[in-house]
This record gives sequence, structure tokens and C-alpha cells, in this order.
Amino acid sequence: MNSFTKSDELLQRELKVSPLAAQTYSKSYRYFSKGFAPSYMDHGEGCYIYDVDGNKFIDFMCALGPITVGYNEPSVNEAVIKQVNKFSSGSLQSELEVELAEKICEIIPCAEMVRFVKNGGDATTAAVRLARAYTGRDIILMCGYHGMHDWSIGASDNHKGVPEAVRKLTINFTYNDLNDLETKLKENEVAAVILEPIQSNGPKDGYLDAVKELTHKYGAILIFDEVVSGFHYALGGAQEKFNVAPDLVAFGKGMANGYPISAVAGRRDLLEQIEQGVFVSTTFGGDSIAMAASLATIKILEQPGFYDHINKIGTILHDGIQERIDKYDLNDVLAVSGMPAHCGVAFEGHGSLSYLDVQSVYSQTILQYGVLQFAIYFLNAHHTEKEAKIYLDATDEAFSLIRKAIDKDSLDGILVGGKVDPVFKRNIK
Repeated sequence: MNSFTKSDELLQRELKVSPLAAQTYSKSYRYFSKGFAPSYMDHGEGCYIYDVDGNKFIDFMCALGPITVGYNEPSVNEAVIKQVNKFSSGSLQSELEVELAEKICEIIPCAEMVRFVKNGGDATTAAVRLARAYTGRDIILMCGYHGMHDWSIGASDNHKGVPEAVRKLTINFTYNDLNDLETKLKENEVAAVILEPIQSNGPKDGYLDAVKELTHKYGAILIFDEVVSGFHYALGGAQEKFNVAPDLVAFGKGMANGYPISAVAGRRDLLEQIEQGVFVSTTFGGDSIAMAASLATIKILEQPGFYDHINKIGTILHDGIQERIDKYDLNDVLAVSGMPAHCGVAFEGHGSLSYLDVQSVYSQTILQYGVLQFAIYFLNAHHTEKEAKIYLDATDEAFSLIRKAIDKDSLDGILVGGKVDPVFKRNIK
């Protein structure tokens, strides 16, 4: 069993001065089985990370999606170092800003203009603001997670601190349910429909085309939130994969291999509003280091065969998970969730065991195999069939233990570490 002495010491120190001891909820120690997981990373190489105690893990989290071409990628490092020796943020913009904007407009189907910001939530918020200004309407129809800003998080269960008046302006609709969408479009003067185009097992045939048609029928702007899907399924994102171009799109995560940058892109007439009084401006939006990293990253993503490799490894994992669910007769408790490039396991409770009990057994087991992941995996260029086999071996062992736990309706003798305790929990078992 790995030792996490330094990691545990750092965790106790940080808990005294920073909530949850992590700046991102999903990287918190609470998302892993206590006693089996590190909390602090020292360095990464390819698809592996090394914690502060020297333990090595295959990383299937990829920093929650940003690491698309691998840790410590030489060409990205070289581009970043070259720019570091010039400047990061300066009193004038870098020529890299021009190059990256041109590249985004070249590779993203809907992009005629682009505006750079920092986080995914910045990009979705900018898109919503542009849509409201253009339509003169206030109501937003939303499907998925779109960041921490009030207009979005206020429509979730995690709305503490968001004014009621703001919360009323955003309405959730159900993915893959066109009747629900059209009903809400009829009932409200809608400025924009915003959704993550790929959720769960992906859109039904024709769904995204129909969403676009309905959105325009009722005079609203269609926004794809591709902060997650962008640069993971195809170079041009879900809109390229499914051949449906929205009016606006938000990108982030995977566009710079871990460096902080995001973008809102789309129709020229919508983006030009930024010159006409729609405020989308940030001090670090023109950070040249992140732009250098993004240009170097995209150059790798553009190489022939890149996405063929990602989809090949993803398919091995996707199909392998389902085979093992069938092997242990766990289809009432476990399900494959997602498409091959970004997929994993969904958990349900059974008997006296909650879904978190089941997930805790999974977490503890795969960590013992040296696999860092808590439910859904991301892939980068360095994941191969070797890492996929280790992942599936770990999953096989985890599922066998879950089967035992269900058969005895108890975690006794099976769960040795602590239970996972995510910040946001489902309202079901």
C-alpha cells in the first residue's frame, strides 16, 4: 500500500487556510477513497502523474480534461518557455493573439470571430450576455453544467448566494427531449438555448439539428457549451462530429494542454456587439503564455490520426467496462456513461448500499492498481492499450468486489478506506 505522509501533512495544513483544500471541487480529497489516494501532485509525464510522496499513477482524469496531448509535452513546453522569455501579460497584446484567433476561426465550424477569456464559465457567460443583448430578451434555457456564474449555478441545487430575481431568469430543460424544449420555448421569451451538446451517451439521431431548428423558430440564439466536448471528440468539437453549427460556442479545458484559456466564438454579428457596448473584457484574456501553449497544442491535435487514436483507446475502455458489468451481472447497479472519448461508470444504490457506497469500493480498488480516476475518464495522446488494460483489470477487480458487497448487502471486509464524500451529491441512493 502506498504511503501518503507528505500528502496528508499538506492536506492538514491547507484545510486550515483554504476550504476543501482544493481550488476545484472535483479535485478535492473528498472525491477519493481516504487512505488510498494522494492529494498533491509533484509532476506529470505523458499520461502518468507522480505525487509528492513519489507514488506513480496512470492519470485518467487529465486535470478534469485540459491535458489533451500529455503532461510535459516538449513542443508545448518549448512554445511556453519561448514566450516566458518575452512576456506573459503586457501593456499591448501579443501577435500570438492574432494567430490563435485566426486558427480558431479556421478549425471551429461556427467561428467567424473569437474572444478569449480564462475559464469555461467566463466563456459561457460571455455567450449568454451576447445573446441577451442581440435578442433584447432575458430568459435562458439551459441543459448541463455551465460554470459558477450566477445565471447558471442559480438554476441548480447549489444556488446559495444567488438572488432569487436572477434565478428566475434561467430555466432547465431535459437533454434529448424535444417536447420539453419546445414547451419551454413556447412559454417564455427566450434569449438563448445553451446546452452541452454531448451528455451521457450522446445526442439521439437528429437531436442537435432539431434543437437548432426549434431555437431559431422561436427567435432565440443557440449556444453550444463545448468546454468539455471541445478538442476531445474532434478538432472542431461536437459541432464538427455531428455537423451542426450553433450561433455561439464556448471552448476551454482541452485547448491549451493545461494552460488557463477559454474562448467564446461564433457569428460575426453577435461577436461584433463587443465593439458596440456589450462588455466582455478581462485583464488576463490576452495572456500570451496560454496562447502560445494553445497554438502548440492545436498543432498536435491537427496531426492525422490523433483522434483516431483517442477513439480507439476510448472504445477499448467503453466496451471493456460494459463487458465487465455483464460478467458480474451488475446492470442494475452500474452503467457505462458517455461516449468512448470521454466515458466511465455511473453508479446506483442497491439494498442498504447507497450509490456512494458502491462508488467507494470502485475508487478504493482502482487506486490500488495505480489508476487515478473517480468515475468518468479523460484521455490524452499518451494513453495506449497498455494503460487501458491496467484500467480494465482494475475495473474487473472493483466490479467483483461490488458484486460481493451487493450479495452480502454490506461493505464489511470489502471497504477498508474511507467513503468518497463529494461536495455535490445526488438526491437518490
